[in-house]
Amino acid sequence: MEWDIYKTEFEKKASEKIEWLEAELSKIRTGKVSSSILEDVFVDYFGTNSKIIEVANIKSVDARQLVVKPYDPSILNDINRAITKANIGVNPIVDADSLRLNFPAQTEENRKALVKKTKEYSEQTKIGIRNIRKDIHSKINKDTELTKDNLKYYVETLDKTVKSKNTEIDKIIEKKEKELMTI
Repeated sequence: MEWDIYKTEFEKKASEKIEWLEAELSKIRTGKVSSSILEDVFVDYFGTNSKIIEVANIKSVDARQLVVKPYDPSILNDINRAITKANIGVNPIVDADSLRLNFPAQTEENRKALVKKTKEYSEQTKIGIRNIRKDIHSKINKDTELTKDNLKYYVETLDKTVKSKNTEIDKIIEKKEKELMTI
């Protein structure tokens, strides 16, 4: 097999891991709260498990407050329960037709805990990429059509590509840590 096939497979799978990392990091609150914090919160909407972002308008009022206004006011209490159950660190305040979520200011201790969490996500991603590397390496070694020189070239190129992906992950984490530690 040609190196391009192995490389394409590795790149596709590694990109999926990095996309997962970026999605998880987007849920970690920096100085300004984002509606993405509610992205994985589901509410029972007439027997269907729906994301809150699908059944309500979510807007950021200021850096520390979100307002959730359901399209159907009859599910306001269901959304309240879903947010409370999701344990995102705030208790919703019920208004007449909406919910207010007031997030506390980030303390130094909270920011350090979030930095630690980003490093855990980084390590999970790197482990995933190492597993992909292991799988591709195994396929390369089983390829009976490869000469020893090609085998060596493919393995060295794979290792360089893994290092490149790890550097990309480190840059993503470094940027997020900088955001988190900036007041």
